[in-house]
Amino acid sequence: MNPTSHDHRQTVTFYILGGAGDLVRRLLIPGMAGYLREYKGTRINIVASGRSEIDDYPQLVRDSLAESDTEVDDRVVDSLAEHASFMVSDATDPAELQKLLDSQEPGDRSVLYFALSPAVVAEAVDALAGVTLPEGIVLAMEKPFGEDADTARELNEKLWKITDEEHIFRVDHFNCETALSNLVGLMGANAIFSAGWNSKAVESIEIVYDESLGLEGRAEFYDNNGAVRDMLQSHLLQVMAHALAADTDNTVTDILAATNIDPDSLRRARYTAGEADGERLPDYAQEEGVDPERGTETLFQLTAHVDTDRWRGVPVTLRSGKALGNPRREIAICYRREGYPEETELQPGSRLIFPFTDEVVLEANVSDHGYSHNLQRATLRTELVPSKLTAYGRVVRAILDLGETAEVPADAPARAWEIVEPVLTAFANDEVPLEEYPAGSAGPEGW
Repeated sequence: MNPTSHDHRQTVTFYILGGAGDLVRRLLIPGMAGYLREYKGTRINIVASGRSEIDDYPQLVRDSLAESDTEVDDRVVDSLAEHASFMVSDATDPAELQKLLDSQEPGDRSVLYFALSPAVVAEAVDALAGVTLPEGIVLAMEKPFGEDADTARELNEKLWKITDEEHIFRVDHFNCETALSNLVGLMGANAIFSAGWNSKAVESIEIVYDESLGLEGRAEFYDNNGAVRDMLQSHLLQVMAHALAADTDNTVTDILAATNIDPDSLRRARYTAGEADGERLPDYAQEEGVDPERGTETLFQLTAHVDTDRWRGVPVTLRSGKALGNPRREIAICYRREGYPEETELQPGSRLIFPFTDEVVLEANVSDHGYSHNLQRATLRTELVPSKLTAYGRVVRAILDLGETAEVPADAPARAWEIVEPVLTAFANDEVPLEEYPAGSAGPEGW
C-alpha cells in the first residue's frame, strides 16, 4: 500500500493489555513509530495497562524507541510519548477493564491489543462479556492463540459472543515479514514464476528461521514452551500456508487442512556451551531458570506434506532454532532439474530464495562457454527497495486497514495446533532423541 494513496488523518487509540511487556517494548511501540513516520496525518494514543505500577510510561516509550532499530525523528518520538499513559489494571476484572476503556476517548479508531499469555487472554475475554466496548473497536489477539486446538476454538467462540469476525484481528507478524510478502508478490505478478508454482516444477521447499541468540533472559517462558511451540505452531506453519496459497485457488485454511507432518522426519536438539555471534553462551541445561530434566528443545526440524492437487509430493522442510552460527533465515524453493542428458555433469536444480531481508536470490544452472553439457552455477541476487515499515509496522497498518492478507484466519490456530500436537507428543514421550550441538555451530551433524 502506498502511504499517499489514503488519507490517514485520524486519531487512533491503542488500549494495550500487558502494555509494559517485552513484546510491546521491543516490537509494537517501534512498529507504531514506524507507522507514524510514514502516515504523518495519524496520531496514536497509547493507553497501556498492567498489574504493576510504571513510574514513567512516556519515558518507557522513549527508551523503547532509543533501543530499537527503527529510525524516527523527534516529531514521532515526542508524539508517541506525549500521548502515552499507563494504568494499573487487572485485565481479567470487568470493572477495571471498563475503567481502562473509559479513561480516554477512542478517537476515530480504537484497538484493544492483547499482549498477554494465552491463559490470561482467555480470562480477559471472559471479562469483556461484562464490558461496554467502544463502537467499532478492533480486538487484536497476539500469538499464541490458545494453548491447544480445543482452547483455540473456545477462544473463538468467546470472541464471537463479544463482537463479529470483522472486528477481530489475530496477529502473527511473520505474515508481514519481507520473505513472505516478496514471495507472494513475485508469484502473483510474474507469469514466468507463477507458471512453475506447482509440484510439476517444484521439487521441495525449505522454510528456515534460525537465530544466533540464546535465551536472552526468557528462560521462564522458553523452557516451558520450546522451539516447536514458540515457532512452528504459529510462525512457520502460517508462512507455509500463506506461501503455498499464493496465486492459487487454495486458501490458507485449505492448505492447513491438507497438511500433515511426517513422523519419521522429526529431529530435535538443544545447544551446549559455545560462542554465537561473538557472545559466549553457557550450556542450555545450565542457563538460569532452566530445568534440564524437562528436555526442552532449542532446535527442531521436520517435514510437512500438503495433500492438495497442486502440492502433493512436494516435501516442505520446516526448521527453527537458537544459538546457531551463520543463521539461515529464508524461504527456499528448490526446482526440479531438467534438460540435459544423463551424461551431463550433475548440478542440483535451480533455487529461488527469499531471505527475511529486502532481497531475492536465484541460483541457476548455465552452460559453460563452449561446452554446453558442462553446467556451472550462477547466483543472481537483487536488493529490493528497503521496506519503510518493520513487520510490526505492517501489523499496525494491517490492523487499522483490516488487511485480510496479513491476518491469521479464524480457524487457522486450532488447525495448526492439531498439526503440531503429534510432534509435541513425540517429544514429550522421548520418541525422538534429544541431540546436542555447540552454540555457534550449524546444528547437529547430518541435519
